[in-house]
Amino acid sequence: MPLARQFKALLATTILNAFFYAAMEWVFFVTKPSALSLLSLAEKIRVLFAACGMIALAGMLLLAILCLPALLTKNEKLVPLACLAPAFLLSVNALILFDNFTYTVFKFGIATSENLWRIPYLVGFILFLAWMTRRTHLSARKKTASLPALGLLAVSLTFILPLAFSRGASASVNADSDSPAQSYPNIIILGGDGLSASYLSVYGFSKGTTPFLEQLAEESLLAQNAFVNASSTTASTTSMLTGRYPMDTQVFRYPDVLTGADSFMHLPAILKAHGYETVEIGAPSYVDAGKLNLLGGFDVVNNRTANQPAEKILLALLGNTPSTQFLVTVIDRAEERLLHIFFLREMSDPIKQVTDPKSRMTDEQRVQQIADLLASRERPLFIFAHFMDTHGPHFSSSQRVFSTGESDEEWDKARYEDALLSFDGSVEKIYRHLQESGQLENTILVVYTDHGFLYSVTARVPLLIRFPDQAHAGIRSNNLQVIDVPVTLLDYLGIEKPEWMSGLSFLDFEPPKMREIVSIVAGSPKKINPPFFQIKSVTFIVCHKFYSLNAQENKFVSGNIAGHTARCEPQLMPLNEEIRAEMIAYLERYGYDVSSLK
Repeated sequence: MPLARQFKALLATTILNAFFYAAMEWVFFVTKPSALSLLSLAEKIRVLFAACGMIALAGMLLLAILCLPALLTKNEKLVPLACLAPAFLLSVNALILFDNFTYTVFKFGIATSENLWRIPYLVGFILFLAWMTRRTHLSARKKTASLPALGLLAVSLTFILPLAFSRGASASVNADSDSPAQSYPNIIILGGDGLSASYLSVYGFSKGTTPFLEQLAEESLLAQNAFVNASSTTASTTSMLTGRYPMDTQVFRYPDVLTGADSFMHLPAILKAHGYETVEIGAPSYVDAGKLNLLGGFDVVNNRTANQPAEKILLALLGNTPSTQFLVTVIDRAEERLLHIFFLREMSDPIKQVTDPKSRMTDEQRVQQIADLLASRERPLFIFAHFMDTHGPHFSSSQRVFSTGESDEEWDKARYEDALLSFDGSVEKIYRHLQESGQLENTILVVYTDHGFLYSVTARVPLLIRFPDQAHAGIRSNNLQVIDVPVTLLDYLGIEKPEWMSGLSFLDFEPPKMREIVSIVAGSPKKINPPFFQIKSVTFIVCHKFYSLNAQENKFVSGNIAGHTARCEPQLMPLNEEIRAEMIAYLERYGYDVSSLK
């Protein structure tokens, strides 16, 4: 059979296999809580066809490369090499479909396979690839539906080309350095998961859960009444990195992502523009700038170089669009599974990472990684680290002090207290390393949390910042919030606050006593429905009181904040009716249908 006809058939097969692959991934994500969930039907269809077309074009490029040996030598025996292109696409798709099925139904899959248990997946993939290569070679000798394949490709191009010619929101934050990078201090933000001030001895708890923080507080700027802006780790860490409210970023919980210009509006991008080396040490998926679509900020994210080559190409071609985000996710899913079964890189299980302390990176490893970064730095360092010993419902710790014996009880408070002591020890190790290496007085050390115990947004949380030479040490009594931290750091560095940051600097001043702190509690991912989608409730904190409106159930509650140290006069406090009306107006201002609340 003429080579030209075989390659024409392989071209059609490659396009069809690419479309099948992209369509199956699209169905998987569109039918479960994901970044696609909130898109309009038209946008979802755009993502589908753009993804199909881009994967088809990539497959065609691979096919063209693999066809060269046969075309140059005119040797028909080399045609099976070209058959690897469509066969590989179908084999990867089969691997992911099988993995999705076993993980969903039986709770095991590639991510849970360890050591030699990866071999069955490896052997199965190779055998399936060989079989599909042979089947593709045989089918290439027959008439293939080339016209429908080319028609599908043409339709996809009508979705791709407008994106390519109207790329938007792909420019990074413009921030020219006013002084040499070497003049800036290191910045290390240490976030403990789920810390409530009422359990920390530095805030007066009766047990010695944070003895080192008690010492550190004497050298630091400490907030007595600080609060988070979101109940979920993903949303709260996003607020810390952006200095913006969740309603502005539209990130309320995993798997929400930053979109458009929001992807470039954050503290890491500003610091990077001023010469900082930027590193995130988080948790896969939940504290991960790559998964969040935070662009142009971090050099390294969870031990991986940010902006991989495929992502750079897609951003250049399609811009920062949902289609790009979806394609990056699809590529990542294939890459991490293939590298895992071929014993090239361990694949992490996001669920086990946050539910099983034995399956995740330890806080000791985080401490060591920070020490290694400090030892090898050539520029000022910005490190954003999220510690997990205190992550519930099962806690981990380096020693037992407050708990006795083994316990599988969820949210065990004695184990939580041990975890707090462990986190305190991690902070001390980093402090001592800075001290011993002579970098302490050239480093800003921030200690904070993403939310309170049991995901509370109405509990006071720890917030302290140690500046070089103990500058600005003291107490802030009035209410502060997570989004104030980036603004305060920029203030210290002498870098102008961008207009899109919503926080206030507390470097030299107390914030207004009656300021309103806004926090969002995210709902279950299974309840992403209009009119409020991911939002379960909106909470306003004014002075020593909280006011919470459950938008899903139209229930309003208010109360006093436990342990608040700066109470206001009763006659100054707003009435429940006034705050409730303000909350409804707040939701309406962001485009939500509030008719059910009125």
